[in-house]
Amino acid sequence: MPVQVEKQPPELFVITDEKSSILYAPLRRVMARANADAIRIALDYAADPASEEKQDDDGRAVIAALKEHGFFERRPFPNHEPDFRPTQVTLFPTNRCNLRCSYCYAFGGEGGGNGEQLATINLDAAKRAIDLIARNAQELAAEGMPCKNFLVSIHGNGEPFCAFETLREIVWYARDLSERLDFPVVLNTATNGVMSSEQLEFLVANFDNVNISFDGLPELQDAQRPLANGSGSFKSVDRTMRRLAEAEVNFGIRATITEAMVTRMAEIAAFVADNYPSVEQLHLEPVWECGRCVTSSDNTPSAELFCENYLKALDVAHEKGLRLVYSGARQDMITDAFCKVSSGSFTVTPTGDVTACYEVSYRSDPRSERFFFGRFDKTIGDYVFDEGKLEELAELNVKNIPFCNDCFCRWHCAGDCAAKVLEARTPAQHQGSQRCVINRRLTLNQIQRKMDWREEDAG
Repeated sequence: MPVQVEKQPPELFVITDEKSSILYAPLRRVMARANADAIRIALDYAADPASEEKQDDDGRAVIAALKEHGFFERRPFPNHEPDFRPTQVTLFPTNRCNLRCSYCYAFGGEGGGNGEQLATINLDAAKRAIDLIARNAQELAAEGMPCKNFLVSIHGNGEPFCAFETLREIVWYARDLSERLDFPVVLNTATNGVMSSEQLEFLVANFDNVNISFDGLPELQDAQRPLANGSGSFKSVDRTMRRLAEAEVNFGIRATITEAMVTRMAEIAAFVADNYPSVEQLHLEPVWECGRCVTSSDNTPSAELFCENYLKALDVAHEKGLRLVYSGARQDMITDAFCKVSSGSFTVTPTGDVTACYEVSYRSDPRSERFFFGRFDKTIGDYVFDEGKLEELAELNVKNIPFCNDCFCRWHCAGDCAAKVLEARTPAQHQGSQRCVINRRLTLNQIQRKMDWREEDAG
């Protein structure tokens, strides 16, 4: 049954699901099932508080109960103040890769599929970026802001460990700087998990958080994420995850869901929970048709199939104590932006370009005109930023997307991923995508589960 939604001021939504109607106030994080009379009374009062005087005793009791739970409490819309003082940086050491994933968004190991050069980041560029965020973090902490560390993330439009010598220098520099400044650093990385024993031990010894790209089942991993020579990669990734678990390193798993594997999501959740019980979370994300998957058979699953099988996987995950996540369903989060793109996300590509989105990492990508806002200038040994571009990026928030005004997910998914759903369009031109269907359905499920838990507790 499709979800029907009606929005009423001030930020009260009526969501109709297969059971009944739900009154939902996202900014106040409150929700309740209500009959038609209670909803009418609530909406009338929200639109005009003077309407309470016209209600009978039952109507006033409804208003009083909703007031007690905060349904009419007015709160400001989420609003970030763009101020480009980053305290975290994502560094792409290289676009080289030892895998040839069939759906890779960046054509890893092939120069973006556009003939761009295979490159390794300039160490001066990496060090200067770390200097910049560390200084900002210290200054903000001195100003009384809640800033306890600076964060260096190692990611890539390739596999970071394919530039191991450079990666090692980056990590050592960040650790040394932290000691000199007497200010903590947090080191995170995302990796495909295929690495030598030396690299694996370095990973274990130096990173605070690790995210492994792994498609959840041995045969799926080997088919969709083969080595560059075509052979399977499961054994290597399995070894890495077992070593991380043994060393008690925090790690999560991200699996990309294609049309061919969508019905196996529950099986994936069970396999991960049974084989890697220490994993922090399993992130399931439908493939977005770009990059290498445009020329492969890895199609995006329908929104309906993804939701159906995600919810089956969620039941398995709950039963086994595994946290399951999808990026667009986050009912616990209140924000005006899907990610940090609109507030100056600081990512440095192997060629020294600064992008606000790690999915846009090549100059030949048409979206780079929007998302690239700086570069490392070797002649001056420092970064040059385009303030005009930063101002334009600051507009990529849900308050500028009229399409989202009537959606109960408005302050949760916040308009969704700008690189995916907007591309070169303006926020005002956003007309939704299949991800909107997924975001609404899975966010509704989170609301429903919360109400079910509260009813059980009340019982």
